[in-house]
Amino acid sequence: MTNVAFDEHAAPSIARALQQALSSWDKLLEWLPIGVYACDRDGYLVQYNQRALELWGHAPDPAEERHRYCGTYKAYRSNGEELEPAEMPMAEMLASGRPIRDRELDVERPDGTRLTLLGHFDPLFDDEGNLVGGVGCFQDITARKLAEDRLGERETWHRALLDALPAAIYTTDAEGRLTFYNQAAVDLSGRTPILGTDAWSVGGKLFWPDGTPIAYEDCPMAMALKTGQPVRGTEKIVERPDGTRVPILPYPTPLHDTEGRMIGAVNMLVDITERKHAEEQKTLLLRELAHRVNNSFAVILAITQQSLRNATSPEAFAASFTGRLQALAQAHNLLLAKDWAGADLAELAKGQLAPFCLDVAERCDIKGPRVRLLPTQVIALGVVLHELGTNAAKYGALSNNCGKVSLNWTVSDGRVRLIWTERDGPQVSPPSRKGLGSKLIERGLPSATIDWRFDPGGVVCSIDLPLDIQTRRALQTFRIQTSISLDAFFLGGRGYRP
Repeated sequence: MTNVAFDEHAAPSIARALQQALSSWDKLLEWLPIGVYACDRDGYLVQYNQRALELWGHAPDPAEERHRYCGTYKAYRSNGEELEPAEMPMAEMLASGRPIRDRELDVERPDGTRLTLLGHFDPLFDDEGNLVGGVGCFQDITARKLAEDRLGERETWHRALLDALPAAIYTTDAEGRLTFYNQAAVDLSGRTPILGTDAWSVGGKLFWPDGTPIAYEDCPMAMALKTGQPVRGTEKIVERPDGTRVPILPYPTPLHDTEGRMIGAVNMLVDITERKHAEEQKTLLLRELAHRVNNSFAVILAITQQSLRNATSPEAFAASFTGRLQALAQAHNLLLAKDWAGADLAELAKGQLAPFCLDVAERCDIKGPRVRLLPTQVIALGVVLHELGTNAAKYGALSNNCGKVSLNWTVSDGRVRLIWTERDGPQVSPPSRKGLGSKLIERGLPSATIDWRFDPGGVVCSIDLPLDIQTRRALQTFRIQTSISLDAFFLGGRGYRP
């Protein structure tokens, strides 16, 4: 025992003061920081201390029936119902003769203020063991209850917040047993975890991105608990009970108390299915873009070579090259405006023939039902229509003052049939070799057919395009080829060139 230095002359004074204070029951009660009161066998008040008066907010009348068992002005159950005197804890204890511990009671004082009291009630027996009354001790826990309520509200709010998050979140204790999970965790894992039983993870089987299985004791959450450090950047795959697999990014983080001891961990699982799909789409789009750029370069190169080869002068080269390049650009711009999902045939035709019909609009007739063409059809037909317009303006119906041209089409049985007709133009004769139109249709649209008639009154060109599933697949295959040579599409010579 530690020795304590004291003044030997002061000790007797202190001892006499303590003895005098303890000699009176009333004085001892007034020393206590809690309310204390005593009742007789029938529950009538016989004694109470000053602290009890402060908590009750008034001095009760021991003779009044409403102050039996307790000196409170009013008392309430937890649900807000007012208690009758006979329902007070003291009455319950006197009826049973057994102590009551940690009983909470909401009381109201005469000024309207309310407190929450925590009471303990013990029976009093005489020397023969007969119950003669009881004593109640109570303290104000209003501030503590308010703090607990606020803490509970905050916890409820935090849980609601975690449940509302789209990311799967769960927590474990220091041994890895689950202590909480939100609804997103259930949705991600495809099962309802068992708190206190399931460990490390909310999901089923775990795998590395290459499909290699991962033991639960080696999962990211287990590693975070073993090392006491967060784990980041480890892509995993969760297999649901139904066999579906979900790529995830886990973010396990250890949790520590104020003294630095690890008490558990929290993990957030981010479903990256859409991101992985977007990455795959990005890769496909980049490949598709590369193919389109290569194809465009190949077409431009072929246009350049053939325009140079057939040009009789720099001016002729510039005119033919510019026209063909503008036709290609117009088709591309039309597709870009439609997100490369195809384009309307009427829009394509009007755009390609506008340079030739602008000044002679009454001599150009373009009509037909609404038809959406595939991207490859747009490119191929765009150049074909440009060549048809160019030939009509140079050698055909649009080269004089009275000729007319028409482009009509019909749709039936999954096919579109276009007919280009020239009337009242110069007399034409069949060419000795296939020209641009024939070659472009044959190479660019292998499932289509083209028919030429060289009537004395003008050229008639029929193009038949199938629009069924097989044709779409063939067109798609053609569209993604790395390069297409158009050298054979452009032929030199004079005269009408179909």
